Amino acid sequence: MKKIIFLGLAFLLTTGAYAQEKKSPLEGAWKCIYIGGPVTTDTSFQAMIKEGQIKMFSKRYWTFVGHFESKLDTGIYIYEGYGAGTYKLNGDKYEETIIYHNQKDLVGKKYKAIDKIRNDTLFHTATDDNWKIREDIANEIYVRLK
Repeated sequence: MKKIIFLGLAFLLTTGAYAQEKKSPLEGAWKCIYIGGPVTTDTSFQAMIKEGQIKMFSKRYWTFVGHFESKLDTGIYIYEGYGAGTYKLNGDKYEETIIYHNQKDLVGKKYKAIDKIRNDTLFHTATDDNWKIREDIANEIYVRLK
């Protein structure tokens, strides 16, 4: 009987050591389909994503690359961007640290947002340091790539 209990405990301990860590719901590749303010009806941001942006997440890291074009009254606006860094997700509270970015003044900064995932759609809403929704930063909607 003691041998069975000992073997059972040994089995539980060894299988527990190989248990997989819980996967982040963000892991994978996402395509940006909307950029705009939380309450804006302005469609200029929507036009910018004609070409698109892809953002990818691993367990701890994120990266994005994108090319946006928008026809404005003053001419064509072109944005080509890239960035990468680390992130933490605690419930729906998302926090990233920027390690690389085409806008050099953003390197080393932290960015917070509320993330909600419905089916294969990610709603990324910018917040301040106290998790209050910001009106001055564009929010993003992504669809999961398969």
